[in-house]
Amino acid sequence: MCDPVVGLGVATFAMGAMQSIAGYQQQQAQYEYQKQVQDAQYAQQMQAYEASQKAYDAQLEENKAAAQRAYSQEQLKLEGEMDKARNDALNGLRAKLQAQGQIRALGRTGRTQDVLASQAEREYGQDLANLGTNLGYAQQAYDLGALDIQAQYKSANAQAAANRMFQPMKPMYGPPPSKTGMILGIGQAAVSGFGTYQSLKAPAGGTPTPKPSGGLNIAGVQQYMPTSTFNPYDV
Repeated sequence: MCDPVVGLGVATFAMGAMQSIAGYQQQQAQYEYQKQVQDAQYAQQMQAYEASQKAYDAQLEENKAAAQRAYSQEQLKLEGEMDKARNDALNGLRAKLQAQGQIRALGRTGRTQDVLASQAEREYGQDLANLGTNLGYAQQAYDLGALDIQAQYKSANAQAAANRMFQPMKPMYGPPPSKTGMILGIGQAAVSGFGTYQSLKAPAGGTPTPKPSGGLNIAGVQQYMPTSTFNPYDV
């Protein structure tokens, strides 16, 4: 039969140890739950970041295409001015040659013919100078337009970058629960259980035995009484 005092000591130890183990398991479960929450949040953030990155890349492509279209328009304007200048120069040359031919057809000679021919040459030269000036203005307009397009392109890219999400950082987990507390708790439970046993165990020196009774010691009566062997400490 198990000693009840020992049983109480063991029960005290078991309860304390179970509480320590349960506390550690609860901390471990809470730690794992927090990790899962952080992982889920990080996954959501990464999805949003990837969508933002795709939108950013698409915006850069659109900005580039818009800049190319604007450059093409400015280039077409400049080429149109150059084509017009070539046509005007050709028409001027034809007009000069026609004027000079008419002068020769009049049959005039000497200084009068030279004056008329020089006038036609001057008019042609003036027309060429005007065409050159106009082409210079057209080139300047093209250059300024290109600079403006470049500035708008950079500004649009900067705005797209400002709208882009920063890449989220991977979750940084805290330290896991330490088993030291659980081990110390089990040790304290063992000490407590041993203390319970020590406080309840029987004192040293053996089991006390009651002194035998001297009987009634009444003359003529004791001889009729049965002999008793009952010892209450034998129960």
